Amino acid sequence: MKWQRITFLSLLLLITLMSASCGAAPQAEEADTGGLMIDLSTKPDPPVAGEVELTITIKDATQQAVEGAEVNLLVSHSSMATMLMQNAAVSTGNGQYSASFDFSQDSQGDWRVTVEVRNVQPETIRKNFVITIP
Repeated sequence: MKWQRITFLSLLLLITLMSASCGAAPQAEEADTGGLMIDLSTKPDPPVAGEVELTITIKDATQQAVEGAEVNLLVSHSSMATMLMQNAAVSTGNGQYSASFDFSQDSQGDWRVTVEVRNVQPETIRKNFVITIP
């Protein structure tokens, strides 16, 4: 009976995780952003294997675009610790910062994107997102 319950719960968890990762939009993890609103979008949307542009939009508490930030992106595969990428995002104006990453054909799955924002507040602000490469 105990094994049946464990098997059932394991299958339920697996089904939930699989359905949540099917072409989903970037999902943000809760973080203290010091009053900043930090969003992530991808191009193409949803992301696919190959070249993907990640765009970060930063606004302050009054919805004003934040300019002059130093934005760094750290990208790591959730199940392959050795698959790490890092890139500095370039300002494209209006509080947006972009960087491109090459997600190769064998890099399907969930990727954690850590956005680091400097030179806006006294401390570095970090916010995590998860994108899925089908």
